[in-house]
Amino acid sequence: MRTFVRISSWVLGFLVILAGAVAWWFIYRPLPQLDGSISLHGLQHEVTVDRDGWGVPYIRAASVEDAAEAQGYVMAQDRLWQLDLLRRVAQGQLSEILGARTLQIDKDFRTLGLGRIADREATTLEPEPRKLLEAYARGVDQFIEQHQRRLPLEFSLLGYKPQPWKPADTLAISGYMYRTLADTREREINRAKVTARAGADRAKDLFAIESPLDHFIVGDANVPNDGSQRTATDPDEDDDDDDMQPDTVFKADLARPNGHASENSAPDITTELAQSVVEFLAASSNEIRAGLGSNNWVVSGAHTATGKPLLANETHLELMMPSIWYEAHVTAPGWNVKGFALPGSPMVIIGHNDRIAWGFTNNGADVLDLYVETFNPAAPDEY
Repeated sequence: MRTFVRISSWVLGFLVILAGAVAWWFIYRPLPQLDGSISLHGLQHEVTVDRDGWGVPYIRAASVEDAAEAQGYVMAQDRLWQLDLLRRVAQGQLSEILGARTLQIDKDFRTLGLGRIADREATTLEPEPRKLLEAYARGVDQFIEQHQRRLPLEFSLLGYKPQPWKPADTLAISGYMYRTLADTREREINRAKVTARAGADRAKDLFAIESPLDHFIVGDANVPNDGSQRTATDPDEDDDDDDMQPDTVFKADLARPNGHASENSAPDITTELAQSVVEFLAASSNEIRAGLGSNNWVVSGAHTATGKPLLANETHLELMMPSIWYEAHVTAPGWNVKGFALPGSPMVIIGHNDRIAWGFTNNGADVLDLYVETFNPAAPDEY
């Protein structure tokens, strides 16, 4: 009995050690090198990279190109799987690694042609941005070359290695971001369905750009305060439930076939629009779940202790791990910027330098239209 217990203990201990070794091999071994020196053959001068307690890189270089190359290497250290995943999404190549489950996503993005557009734009770049993107790509590629046997866990699980990085990959990811923030296809389709079943006025209420909860904090001296500028979302002078649920949703008249409105023909929303609303919610569940949105505001220097203006910029997107943003501080001749970059892009797109801070938010502009095409049965290539 004692021998059995002893052997069992040895086996259990061996399995624990083996599990720890496997975990180290697949999970901890690919983690980025934070100390020591690394040789990058494209650098013209030495580059220093420090990290703070949160892992944010501080890159100091003697040239902008060296800074971009180092940033590409460092970002690949931290986000190589994310980089490869995003470029695959943008170029419609997910199914190459994930199989048939992502075919429809690939079809959508290949139809949009973001990869083809990026390849074309990469050949027309001005010299300065071209050099930056090429330097950044060199940094990513050198990390891949140096870590063929120490790639992030996801590559081991899926059994493939990433292809070299190209400037066109950076442009394709930028196109993916534009598409993500400006894509209103589902909204356009759902609005058309509601319009067909319930009328344009009610579709306008359900798809209103302005919220009945919106109120200006500071009045506009050019707008009279006599109620003449009141909108349909606040149809009366009372601050009541009407303001939360626009009257037009419940009180709009249903047009007769002859175009005239009937005072008694307005149906209850729960009977007339229930199915349309259910379909709309189902089709838009992803948009509602994501809850995308951003905000920003500025305080004048006249109202601050330092006399300098304050900028607050919150660019929150869908929650993911890791975040879509990558924080970095980059210093080079003529550059001292700290802020956030997109995966696959050098420098920062939101942040500040020694003189000014800048930011942006999605303004929700309507930049997309859909058309129903009718094909010619006699000539399938015509519509």
